[in-house]
Amino acid sequence: MDLGNNLLRGKIPLWNGKKLSNLEILNLQSNMFVGNIPLELCQIETFQYLNLASNSITGNIPRCFGNLTGMIKSDHKLENKISIYEENIEARIKGIELKYTSTIRFLISLNLSSNKLIGEIPDVLMSLEALTNLNLSRNQLSGHIPTMIGTLKSMESLDLSANKLFGFIPPSLASLNSLGYLNLSFNKLSGPLPVGSHFKTFDNPAIYEGNNRLCGFPLLSCKGNMLSYTRVGDYEGENGSQDFSPFYAGVVSGFVVGFMGLIVSLKYIMIWRITYFEMIENVYVFLMVSIIVAFARLKKKFF
Repeated sequence: MDLGNNLLRGKIPLWNGKKLSNLEILNLQSNMFVGNIPLELCQIETFQYLNLASNSITGNIPRCFGNLTGMIKSDHKLENKISIYEENIEARIKGIELKYTSTIRFLISLNLSSNKLIGEIPDVLMSLEALTNLNLSRNQLSGHIPTMIGTLKSMESLDLSANKLFGFIPPSLASLNSLGYLNLSFNKLSGPLPVGSHFKTFDNPAIYEGNNRLCGFPLLSCKGNMLSYTRVGDYEGENGSQDFSPFYAGVVSGFVVGFMGLIVSLKYIMIWRITYFEMIENVYVFLMVSIIVAFARLKKKFF
């Protein structure tokens, strides 16, 4: 079912899941749908291609997406139905729009990009081992990239850009030898990039742009530039914002100790107290005299 690039509005109909339980392709891209992703879509376990990109969908990514068996095991069920798919179906793969006809049977894709989704990337998505394309870019997703992302062995294109993800890039990402396109730009990721012979092929710094605390090839070397990162990364909390770091804690504690030391000294050491208040009085007199003289000069000049 291809309903992309229309002017459809409202919420995604619940009957999609209730009456189309054997649907394998659903494209609702570039419409004006609002509201949450209906859980009824999870009833369509045969999904091989689901595209909800470029709408105004809100809420979280349903955890029940982990039950989409059509994206867990690739058995090319569409192989004997090639003649049905004569019209072009557009899919954003590897950063560009591509058109698929009979080759759609080789594309197992989940595209939720350019919406208003929030929350974390559900770890259950890492069970969709047959996925060749996962695009969650341009949302408001936060939290960590799931550590088990390396289980998506069929992944060819992964785009998580323009979200609020933070923390380390999971080392398991380097084990995806089939991965040909990667975009992690404009998040809040930190720490060293994963190490691996295949991962070194991602040598375009633009795919990491906007993550100022990342290091390693092809970015700046981690040697001498690494702070003591925590697992959260960049000392960020669960909402992705920067929290209290040891540097600021040291500054505040130093100020408090110094201020309390001054107060105690003024209370118990008389000569310090006298000197301190004399200094305050001298500064006050100096400022007042300076103001009076400046005012007199201005008055003489203009009046």
